[in-house]
Amino acid sequence: MARDTTATSRRRPGRARLEVARLSRTLSAFELRKFLAGTVIWSIGNQMVTVTQTYVIFDITGSALQLAILGAAVVVCSISMSVASGILADRIRRRTLLMWGSVATASSMLTVGVLLLTDRIEPWHIQVAGGIHGAALALDWTARFSLLPNMVQRNILARAIFFDNSFFNLGRVLAPLIWGGIVQLWSYDWTYITIAAVMATNFVVVSRYRPVSSQLGVAHQPVWRDFVEIAEVVRRNAILKGNLIFTFVNALLMGGFIYLLTPISREVFQVGAGEYSQLFASVGMGAFVGGLVLGLSGGFKRTGYALIVTNIFATSSAIVFALVSSIHIGFVFALAFGLINAIHIGLGTISLQMAITDNVRGRLAGIYELAWAGFPAGGFVYGALADSLGPSTSLIIGCGFVLFVTFLVGGFNRRLRQLEVRF
Repeated sequence: MARDTTATSRRRPGRARLEVARLSRTLSAFELRKFLAGTVIWSIGNQMVTVTQTYVIFDITGSALQLAILGAAVVVCSISMSVASGILADRIRRRTLLMWGSVATASSMLTVGVLLLTDRIEPWHIQVAGGIHGAALALDWTARFSLLPNMVQRNILARAIFFDNSFFNLGRVLAPLIWGGIVQLWSYDWTYITIAAVMATNFVVVSRYRPVSSQLGVAHQPVWRDFVEIAEVVRRNAILKGNLIFTFVNALLMGGFIYLLTPISREVFQVGAGEYSQLFASVGMGAFVGGLVLGLSGGFKRTGYALIVTNIFATSSAIVFALVSSIHIGFVFALAFGLINAIHIGLGTISLQMAITDNVRGRLAGIYELAWAGFPAGGFVYGALADSLGPSTSLIIGCGFVLFVTFLVGGFNRRLRQLEVRF
């Protein structure tokens, strides 16, 4: 036994040097650094949309039902675009699709900002802009998911994905703080103008991307064949199916957590815009740390079990958050939710990326984004429930169902449970 311990201790310095070398190789990739810079900018813009839209429409109308209508507008447009974006991402330059998404978001948010500044705003203006943003976001998500593997060498792809998730979550920290600062200094009217400027900056950054590998196109294949091909890929792969179920259910019933932050802040914690933005930032800070942990460590070898366990703990954190009445305790569990959920999402993303080839990556990204459309759908579901049951009770009910699905998938999907990814 002593010999084994000594041998292990001798191997550790070599292993540590290998990990440092892998980390250095990942962060030294110039195109990845450009991509990560774009991720932060893009994330700030899109997170500010979510923070602003939910807060402003609730402030103007005081109605959770209007919040539900906003969620419905976003989800309908997001689902519609998700189907098309997967096909486009395998036929058109993915960088171009990202640029289109930036233009759509910047234009719609600038319009709402002008309407607010001229005192001509109506709730339906915000909901229409939300629908446009939902479509643009679906296009963006699909294009970014598909493009990242073209921006790096495959031997650093896993860590690149983890760092990309972390930088995205850094935007989730910065966005609500920037939003809160603008509201305190001026008014939320100017947050829309800021969003438009951020997305215009993102357009410029994306235009400078130079992929290191070419995108495989299927431009001459009939569209119906595209659907048949990707449906067959998903049908044969239990890991893909399990991940997509997790993504949809979590987005629908835990993504609504974000939509309920406004009514919980106002009605349960009884705080204003400043504390609301800090609560939002706590979720983002936790997610940033979670993504950073994965990027630095390289993830968990027993990825399948880690996916299931992290989902259970993330859901439990959301339930406890719904039960507390102190915003200080709320900060702690909001941060815990963000951290654990980010680890779960990061592991799910890398297992999806490693399971497919580039010729179907865009279409899988479209399906993945279709599953993520559960997030704005969660805004509709929770808005409708909160109108009659209250925000805290609604969140507890939703998270209870997530736990049920998690145990169901973990128990019956043996291939997902036994999944191991070597980083």
